[in-house]
This record gives sequence, C-alpha cells and structure tokens, in this order.
Amino acid sequence: MLRLLIIDDESAIRSGISAYFPWASLGIEVAATCQDGMEALAILEQTKPDLILCDIRMPRMDGISFVEKVRERGCPCDIVFISAHKDFEYAKKAIELGVREYIVKAAGAGLAGAPSASTAPGPSLADRALRLFEEDLVNVSLSSIAEKLAMSPNYLSARLHQETGRTFSDLLCEARMRRAKMLLANPSSRVGRISAMVGYASAKSFIRAFRLHYGSSPTAYRFAAQNGRQASKKP
Repeated sequence: MLRLLIIDDESAIRSGISAYFPWASLGIEVAATCQDGMEALAILEQTKPDLILCDIRMPRMDGISFVEKVRERGCPCDIVFISAHKDFEYAKKAIELGVREYIVKAAGAGLAGAPSASTAPGPSLADRALRLFEEDLVNVSLSSIAEKLAMSPNYLSARLHQETGRTFSDLLCEARMRRAKMLLANPSSRVGRISAMVGYASAKSFIRAFRLHYGSSPTAYRFAAQNGRQASKKP
C-alpha cells in the first residue's frame, strides 16, 4: 500500500479528504493527517509518505515552505497542492518545486466536498516518464525515472499502470522498440550496435525482444521495410 499524508489547517477538510475518497481501493492508506507544515515535518521520517496532499495557506509553516523543506531532505514523494486560492504565483511556484498538481478546493468545501479542478494542467505522468525514457534508453530504470520526477519508485509504478494499463517494463520495452525501428531504417547501422543504443546488454536479448514485439527479427524487419520502400518507388 502507498502511504498518504494529508496536511490542512481545517479539520473538516482533513476529515473530508480522508473519508471522501476510496483510498484503499486505489492501493493507498492514509498514514497521517496534520494541521500545518511544521507538524508534518515532525512526523515525516516516521510516516515515510509516498504521496502528500498539502494546503498552501496554513499557520506557522505554509505549504510552499513545507515543500521546500521536504525537497531539501530528499524525500522521494509525490506532492499535490490543494488550495482555496486560484493564484497564478502559487501555481508557478508549485511547478518550480516539482509539485504534481495544483488543485483548487470547491467553494465552501467541508466534510472535503471534493477538490474541484486543477489550475496547472500539463502533460500526464506517463507522457513525462516517456520523455525521460527517450533521453537515455541505455541507463534508464524505474529508480532513475522516479528520482527525476521526485517521487517514490512504488508510487511511479502504480501511477503509470493506472494511467496506461501497462507496467513500467512494458512501457520501457515499447520505447526501446520504437527507437530500434527508427534506427533500423539506416542500412549502415549494425544490429549489434542498435541493441546497445537502445539499452540491451546483448544482441541476443535485443533480437528476442524485437521478435516478441514485432513478430520478426530485426534483420527480417529491415529487409521487408527496405523492399517495401523500393517497391513503392517503382513506376
């Protein structure tokens, strides 16, 4: 189970968020609720959250200061801001801190009406992860992607599966196969070289993965593709 920490200075909001959503069915447990950032920091090491839902305007320590402290400590968790204030500067700061979403509470929310809308829309987590795959297919791993996205590997894996219906390994394999197919278009690129360029330790492993994915060997795929292009050029 992923561990969730909820931070809000209104007790009704804390209770509402805890009770409103079917966390257990999503594989999430509410590890703790806190009334401000200072209280949350005091139990951060104890709770070890994978996900934090945090209000912005709170007494003693606000959400921005809290997230800055969390990042300084290197806590690998995903963070979502919840606020009654639809403020561009807050949203901008949230993005700078790597906050996953900025959600505006419904007007008069209490026992946690649900949060109403995100004011910082952007690419999905899967899209962001896939872009990171493409940057380094050789050294990519679940841990390395999670670190770049400032979240735990377990949470990243669960979110990717939730968004795409595929595992991290499946998505990585698909990214590698797409790159391999592009590289095979160059007849001077040897299969062994391509296997290394897309992150396989051996040509044998690459050929097996390619055959499973496309139903033919890289060499046969290249041959068929080249013949098809040549045939299309004939009058």
